[in-house]
Amino acid sequence: MNRRKIFLGISLITLAVLMLELALTRLFSATMYYHFAFMAISLALFGSGVSGVFVYLTQRRFDEARTGLWLSLAAALFALTTILALWVVLANPLVFEGSAENFYRLTKIYSATTLPFFFAGCAVTLAITRLAKDISRLYLFDLAGAALGCLLLIPVLNRMGAINTVLLVSVIAAVGAVLFSTATGGGRDLLAIKISFSGSIILVAGLAALVVYNGYTNSFDIEKAKGFEQNKVLFSKWNSFSRITVEGDLKGRIEIKIDADAATGITRNASNSASQQYQRRRIDALSYHIKPQANALIIGPGGGNDVMSARVFGARSITAVEINPIIAEDVMSSEPFKSYSGAIYFQPEVRLVVDEGRSFIRRSSDRYDIIQATMVDTWAATAAGAFALTENNLYTVEAFKDYVTHLADDGLLTMTRWYFEPPDQSLRLISLTRAMMDELGISNPPRHIVLMREAWPNEQRTPATFIFKKSEFTDSEVRRLEQVAAANSFELLYTPLTRPENLFTRMIEAADPAEVWHAFETNIEPPRDNNPFFFNSIRLSNLPRALGGVDEWQKTNLGTFVLFALLAFTTLLVVLFIIGPLALARGRELARGSHGKFSYLIYFACLGAGFIIVEVAMIQKFILFLGHPVYALAVVLFSLLTFSAVGSYLSGRFREDRRSRKLTKLLVAIVAVTLVYIMALPPIFYGLVHLALPLRLIIAVVLMAPLAVMMGMPMPTGIRILADNAPEIIPWAWGVNGATSVMGSVAALVIAILTGFNQALIVGASLYLLAIYFITRAQARGQRVTAEPAVEEPVSV
Repeated sequence: MNRRKIFLGISLITLAVLMLELALTRLFSATMYYHFAFMAISLALFGSGVSGVFVYLTQRRFDEARTGLWLSLAAALFALTTILALWVVLANPLVFEGSAENFYRLTKIYSATTLPFFFAGCAVTLAITRLAKDISRLYLFDLAGAALGCLLLIPVLNRMGAINTVLLVSVIAAVGAVLFSTATGGGRDLLAIKISFSGSIILVAGLAALVVYNGYTNSFDIEKAKGFEQNKVLFSKWNSFSRITVEGDLKGRIEIKIDADAATGITRNASNSASQQYQRRRIDALSYHIKPQANALIIGPGGGNDVMSARVFGARSITAVEINPIIAEDVMSSEPFKSYSGAIYFQPEVRLVVDEGRSFIRRSSDRYDIIQATMVDTWAATAAGAFALTENNLYTVEAFKDYVTHLADDGLLTMTRWYFEPPDQSLRLISLTRAMMDELGISNPPRHIVLMREAWPNEQRTPATFIFKKSEFTDSEVRRLEQVAAANSFELLYTPLTRPENLFTRMIEAADPAEVWHAFETNIEPPRDNNPFFFNSIRLSNLPRALGGVDEWQKTNLGTFVLFALLAFTTLLVVLFIIGPLALARGRELARGSHGKFSYLIYFACLGAGFIIVEVAMIQKFILFLGHPVYALAVVLFSLLTFSAVGSYLSGRFREDRRSRKLTKLLVAIVAVTLVYIMALPPIFYGLVHLALPLRLIIAVVLMAPLAVMMGMPMPTGIRILADNAPEIIPWAWGVNGATSVMGSVAALVIAILTGFNQALIVGASLYLLAIYFITRAQARGQRVTAEPAVEEPVSV
């Protein structure tokens, strides 16, 4: 058996798995609602865990001498089922409803996407089972392949899009099949090797041709997304965190759509202010009535409507910060849309910046008369996961403090959100403001806030605009705003001169606003950077309510329901996954050392859940420092995988007689460093956020390296201990690790929503402490567990 070829093949498999996992997250977000994107990828990853149990229960049927051939077959099936999964996803578009047809389509999608992960997991698990004594090198290649996949993912997604990235994954898997097919020695298997090799070569050629063909023809493409036909699409492009389309008619109205849902219109001849005077009547332009010649910062300008409004009022300087480079560069700065909009972003007083708004403002030394954010949301899942929404970090107490400290002394912060019942988003803007004012020492809240909404009849939702002034509003300023409201039939929800008997007035005037938000039916407490879930307002006690309510409210809260349902479902599956094989396996095998085996399994379960919880929390923490979820995802994942691979290699140097002692010290060190990071990272990030992005990327890698090296050691060390004491359960342990990783990814977000990401890190650290107990307990059993002799002849290929 050629180990080098198997190592390289495993690298290709894990590279392909990571790229497939994250590419599918992007594809699911574009075709389904982002809640289901996270659920689908979690269930698909569970296929990797199921493969561990499958190999454990059937390992005697896999002739060890033909390991390369079995690995080649698994890789080929991985490649083929990837194409099948892509076809099923594209052929089964979902709509936002609870119909039986929708659930049937979801079932097909989840089943199909499980298959490639299952076969990839079979390849990895079988390799680990056969090469357990060389686990340090094998795990090194496993993690190195995944790290390379992480490094390639963003440029490949940006260049090829999610659909062609999935097709490319199938080619990579097929190349792995070629390597595996030649890893088995000759002799009686020579014919089987030739057949496997030839078939794998044909598969590579065919799939490569399919990638090229689809690149030219787009035969595999999205025809219907989220219940809407993809008609009148003038432009379409993917990047690593969105699919941007421009839809409509250049002779009429056009709009930009993000993942087929969030939309921002482009106005014809937007730069011609004389023809756009109707902008004065827009509720999101209220602030300019009292500061018409402002130095304005606009976060999330999209198609340029806020920029247009600012120019109509004579703003002397406009800085527009757009997070999506496709919108800024490929749409608004390119033809035909540049001319259609009248080159709105190329006017003398306008400066367009591609950056994340919060990151930009933290690095800026400027002060602004107006900071504006209108309907900044995408409802899109980034590759970091469905709840890693960039907008969440714009709506936290710390974010509001950043905004206000960058206002001029009499500057205005204005945000426009949808108003619906219950008015969670508008109330949360008030709670955020009260918390921010308290921490900045700004007194007399009733004189600093204005809130009003459009009064559209027979509409469940209407836009509402919130304005905070750094100094107190003067009576003349308030009267001017109220005059504009009367002229345009806006409803006054609160002004310093008009204070209706409503919840907004109560929260603004309350001596202790916490009493108001704690008593409300939904969660309107002010979000913080530690748990930045502005849009998720449903309380745990009312979770089923997310299945109903106003469409907009349901859309923002259904994800929380799905997340908790997924946690319950994956927990049940993991319990069955661990206990089920106990009932299926042969009694004689379990009678010998079953308690020790169970302790080993719990050890690997703790590693799987602990690793992923720390990973998810770290990604969130690095977003604010690096300025974009994609950068945080790439840096944290790449650092964790790369340096964990280094740690795996170094763990191979542990002497056998000191292995247990080293492992205990290592796990304690992981716990200690994780807890130190909770306290140390925030001041480091705030102190260095002004540096250029390349320097911040290097700093992030350096910060992640020590923890990542240590986190790469417990798994291969545990596998070596198993190889000496219970080698027959190695595939089972690997499967349990994968299953609890899925559960841990869901649990990390549940913990963060309920308490925060710091608490999630504490839970991750606690799982590593628990791992110490179980590995010590397993080894204390003392007796060596030997594998049951084979009672069946190996099945021939």
